[in-house]
Amino acid sequence: MTFSEQTFAVGGLHLNAKRWGTPGGLPVIALHGWLDNAGSFDFLAPELKGCDLICLDCAGHGKSDRRPHLGAYNVWQDVAEVYAVADYLGWAEFNLVGHSRGAMICFLAAGTFPERIKNLILIEGVFPRTAPPEQAPQILAEAIRSIRLAVTRKRHHYSAFADAVATRTKGTYPVAECDAERLALHGVLETPDGFTWSYDPKLLAGSEVRLTIPQLLAFRDQITAHTLVVLADKGLLLEQPDVLNLFSPNWRVETLKGGHHLHMHEQAQAVAHLINRHFSITGEVFESL
Repeated sequence: MTFSEQTFAVGGLHLNAKRWGTPGGLPVIALHGWLDNAGSFDFLAPELKGCDLICLDCAGHGKSDRRPHLGAYNVWQDVAEVYAVADYLGWAEFNLVGHSRGAMICFLAAGTFPERIKNLILIEGVFPRTAPPEQAPQILAEAIRSIRLAVTRKRHHYSAFADAVATRTKGTYPVAECDAERLALHGVLETPDGFTWSYDPKLLAGSEVRLTIPQLLAFRDQITAHTLVVLADKGLLLEQPDVLNLFSPNWRVETLKGGHHLHMHEQAQAVAHLINRHFSITGEVFESL
């Protein structure tokens, strides 16, 4: 299966996407994780059956524009952009697949306009970070300080493309070399100074505001989409009972062997099998599984 590149003009930004599958197929928008890009789905996309799959570069990532403001990249900003892309495509109803930060965006999107999302697939991520109300001033202050630091930080350049790939294998969430290469092919620029990752440095700053637990649960309780959560046995969520305890009892949860990026080369076929099965079943069958 091959893909085509597509660009969407959204609210003054140009968002890039890799479009896989066949137009007219099951409409799906896929969102990658923090500091990743649409290349995150290069292994998974060819395994998904009958889909018209839009793998977005979220704002500030990959080949998409950066947000021009002096602010952080808050996940709720991406929600409006996802719906703008769906509207451009003429998709009144569609499906969402998200990994890590992308899963958080999908979660919020499905709770914001629940009537538009038919199926929700969350891979190694579900909820945005939360905080109690009394921490709000401290969180805002820290975000402003970190944003100021990010915009003044000098971007690192590598003498060779392979060096940029090697650095990504040792990132905050390490990945295999073949996975890092896929991300680099879509997210590394060659400049007169060498090779550099294209993401906006402001992505390194934390959000200015975090949801409270009651706010998060309000989004959860609005979701009507058939929801599948895919976790990795060596991932980020299984050792967080406070997060797992907030899952809806209506969600189907599957655990596979692997790490945080298991949807890439490590377990792409197994993850795709779960998603294909999920897409193929009706609401009545889903409830009985």
